[in-house]
Amino acid sequence: MKAAWLAAALLCTSATTAYAQSSVTLYGIVDSYLGVTHATGKGTAVSIDSAGYQQSRLGLRIVEDIGAGYHVNAVLENGFSLSQGSAADPTRAFSRQAWVGLSGPFGEVRAGRQNSPQYIMLARLDAFYGATYGSIINNSSSLGIRYDNSLSYISPSLYGFKVQGLVSLGGQASPHTGNNVYVAMIDYSRGPWYFGLNYAEQKSQNASFSIKSTFAAANYDYGHGRIYLSYYRGDNPGANAPANVRGVYASIYSLSGDWRITPDLAVGAGWGWIDVSGANAPRAWQASAIGTYALSKRTLLFSTLAYVSNSNGGVFSLGGAGPITRNVPLAGGSELGFQAGIRHTF
Repeated sequence: MKAAWLAAALLCTSATTAYAQSSVTLYGIVDSYLGVTHATGKGTAVSIDSAGYQQSRLGLRIVEDIGAGYHVNAVLENGFSLSQGSAADPTRAFSRQAWVGLSGPFGEVRAGRQNSPQYIMLARLDAFYGATYGSIINNSSSLGIRYDNSLSYISPSLYGFKVQGLVSLGGQASPHTGNNVYVAMIDYSRGPWYFGLNYAEQKSQNASFSIKSTFAAANYDYGHGRIYLSYYRGDNPGANAPANVRGVYASIYSLSGDWRITPDLAVGAGWGWIDVSGANAPRAWQASAIGTYALSKRTLLFSTLAYVSNSNGGVFSLGGAGPITRNVPLAGGSELGFQAGIRHTF
């Protein structure tokens, strides 16, 4: 892994020297936090974890200007655990993104391992940046984060509207649609308003059924902060087909807001609840608070306090941007969590 990153850095240097119209940028995020959680039947856990506000990562962004408003773009990005110094996925050289594409007046097309449009919209969902212990949707939804073998299209913005689409191919002969993923998103961002809607469908290996999820979000900048309203509906939470029950759906509702006390200091709070379809199905509600302070343009201090209460045998718990679930309560129990962390971007 060290050799691979050294080779990439050397490539970065040589590419910038040889081609004046090309640029290669090394970028990254380092994020670490102290987490304290207390869960019913499990007790108290204290840990230092990575990925509280955002996931830690290191990447290369490559752009070549080929004229007439067209560019060749590529991203190679690897995730890692800051608390352990280990790769997020040791089986991959670039676990987060590895794609190449072409952009121009028509928009942009990309091919390779990419972030899902659902993941791209995550930061718009609530006052918790779609992460931390505070985000009930991030903690409890079966969000499709990124996919292999993907082809995507991102439109240019037209009067504030933008559309995105992604297809991930399962790559098998029979049935040829098995393991395929389809994601579509439309959003609007203009002035103080943002609206977003996306839909994802992932076929099973034999293409006999699909895991489906829908996100909707709206937020408004009132001048000193934002108010957020978000909704999720999908197969009951679980990141893969075996963890889901066909015909059972979870709906998650979230209302939150923040207040910019100064340009650097902000506080926020939110409340949400989870309904799973069916009689006597699991239920939960969550209340959260967050505070952030920008030490500089690149360094942010953050702290959250969150409480989730389950009923009807629910085991919903708190997680970070990872997400990390250190302390899952017993069925029908509750969990209280506190975070204090720092995030630096470069």
